[in-house]
Amino acid sequence: MSAYADVRHEQLFFERQQSLTLRNREWEDRVEPLLPWTTLIMRALVVVILASASLAIVI
Repeated sequence: MSAYADVRHEQLFFERQQSLTLRNREWEDRVEPLLPWTTLIMRALVVVILASASLAIVI
């Protein structure tokens, strides 16, 4: 952005982030947050380890 631009601080953020009343609405907590990639990778790793262990037992 230009140093000469007429931009106010409140224009750089979404209204939901600015307003406490909107942030505390019941529909804000309705959706669970997304899982981080590390959690998904660790779960997949556990599944692979369990599957390979069960195959090792069967074979």
